[in-house]
Amino acid sequence: MGIYLGSIVPEELGLKFAIPLTFIAIIVNELRKFDHVLVMLISGLAATFFYNAPFKTYIIISPLIGLFAAMIINKLKK
Repeated sequence: MGIYLGSIVPEELGLKFAIPLTFIAIIVNELRKFDHVLVMLISGLAATFFYNAPFKTYIIISPLIGLFAAMIINKLKK
């Protein structure tokens, strides 16, 4: 499948297209469970909210908020 689709993608896109596509392929499998989608949305919203944090700490803050949300969701499921 990769060989077939790789021939369709123009060469001008190169790594600018391949790297995000790789991450999207990894995430697509996680979209099957609602709690995973919820944690991704919470983490994405936190990254957007804390984008102007000093020293680009939103890169650290948003995954921590996502992990905390996952912990809370996991405890609520049990």
